[in-house]
Amino acid sequence: MYAGNQLIQLLQQQHQARGNSDLFQIGTFTIQWRAKVGSFPHPDVETIVSAGEPCGAWRPSQGRPEDKRNVGENLQELPTLPLNGYIPGSGIRGLVRSWAKQRPEIQQRMRELLGYQQDNTISAGKIEFLDAWPKEPTKLTLDIVNPQEPFQVFHEGQSTPLSFYALGDGENAIELTVAIRGIPGKANAAEVAEVWRWVQQALTLYGVGSRTASGYGAIASPDISKPTLDPNYAVKTFDFTLYSQGCYGADSPRPGHSGEVELRPSHWRGWLRSWVLRFLLGVMSETDAKKTLGELFGVLEPDSCKGCVKIQMIKGEFWGGISNNQPYFYTWKGKLQISAPKDILNKIILPVIRFAVMVGGVGRGWRRPLHIFVMNNGRDAARGTYLSLTHQVKNPDTQRLQNKLYGLGLNQSAWTKTYQDWLNAVQLQWPNRFSQGQNPKAEVFSPTTCAVYIMPDPDEEPVDKENQEWSITNPVNTRGGGMNLIYLPKYKRKSDVGGDAGNGNAHCSWASIKRVNVSNKSVGSECQEVVCLFMGGQTPLSTHLRADFLKDLAKIYGAVHLFGVQPPSS
Repeated sequence: MYAGNQLIQLLQQQHQARGNSDLFQIGTFTIQWRAKVGSFPHPDVETIVSAGEPCGAWRPSQGRPEDKRNVGENLQELPTLPLNGYIPGSGIRGLVRSWAKQRPEIQQRMRELLGYQQDNTISAGKIEFLDAWPKEPTKLTLDIVNPQEPFQVFHEGQSTPLSFYALGDGENAIELTVAIRGIPGKANAAEVAEVWRWVQQALTLYGVGSRTASGYGAIASPDISKPTLDPNYAVKTFDFTLYSQGCYGADSPRPGHSGEVELRPSHWRGWLRSWVLRFLLGVMSETDAKKTLGELFGVLEPDSCKGCVKIQMIKGEFWGGISNNQPYFYTWKGKLQISAPKDILNKIILPVIRFAVMVGGVGRGWRRPLHIFVMNNGRDAARGTYLSLTHQVKNPDTQRLQNKLYGLGLNQSAWTKTYQDWLNAVQLQWPNRFSQGQNPKAEVFSPTTCAVYIMPDPDEEPVDKENQEWSITNPVNTRGGGMNLIYLPKYKRKSDVGGDAGNGNAHCSWASIKRVNVSNKSVGSECQEVVCLFMGGQTPLSTHLRADFLKDLAKIYGAVHLFGVQPPSS
């Protein structure tokens, strides 16, 4: 029997019977994705587990509970735990206190109503926060933490994915009963109502639990559609469409198993975080760049730091749909919200996004445009991604809002000016860390450490986006000049340029390619490819394979230089 909400119901009935029902506030909120709040001690003493109440036993067939397992073993043996998840009331109370501390005008009021501790003196509050339980029993499910920054940016070895268990399965929203009550004889109805308004604002603005900057714990309320932002904060909302070979969580593809496709908020956070790092590495030492990145996005080690940039993914009606013909690809449509202090958002984060969306996608295969790839067994497979971001801007003639693609124009001046404006903002924000001329062996985006070219082809867009299907199925005709170059034997599966993901010791490619639906009149193609080559510590004058790729890139007929370095002959 599920007894999750019975305490709330009994206390509500008690207040009604005693004639002080106005001291009790209750509401239904919705966890939009997953939540990690509080903790439960996992028997292996390492795996992180959200708060839960036992609702069953460990089955002997699953092995000993204290055994240490990797993600794949947990997926096979323990995809769920015999624990019904909930949100501890202490977590909600702490969240409300954090929200109030950002608003000086109510800090004293918060201390009066919620209590405080000063040195060894504790002053009790007037409001009790009850544990919040899902309306229906919801077991904790397996999730994954898979840091990609060392692999994706520094081209070091892949990290080992770690298991943890969260409330929610990533697909279905969870209705949650939240309640507070005033202590009889200490609080009055107006004070309870006041704190309840704080609860509504704090939950919908921040979400609840840990990893909220990555989209965990996102909360929706039927009474609050747009919570009031923290002082000096701003939010930017994009509509996104992602066509992809597939994104995954804990259940990823492996031999004989296709995996379960899942676009996660953490995919977006990893995308933005890694791109900001690529930019910072060009204007700061590696130590300062990582320190700045931690201040923006948060970090646990060596010194924990809370970030100021938050990302939230909102599902659209078309979510994870599979294409109508083979080789299959998947489509997600939704909204992406990014919030941060105004100057950080507008001058540091958003300019980076303009570049990132022009040279790649999100999730698995983000460095390649969505195309058809012929595998070693002769079968066709979808590879790569196509990402579009749109935002609303005001039409200067009609003064009405209209959707417009977010990115950069395909000309040198747009790329140079946007980067220079970003550079000036970084120097103003972190003058003591600013140091140009950095060129570590890593993916660094700056005028001296990468090269960006636009080149013609393919002749037509191979994906019929309206009907979610391939309109062109000949693999060669789904590629343009950049893709044809990187598929040459000289560069394909070479760790110094093309990367190698299929032979155990994986290496990322040093080149990212994005197809754009902009025609090239000189050669008569409807599409072009934007190619970004990271030099990774090399220069155009070197004899390295990346320098050769740069020379060959510039030689392609119709290629136009947009940004960064060029070969000596250019």
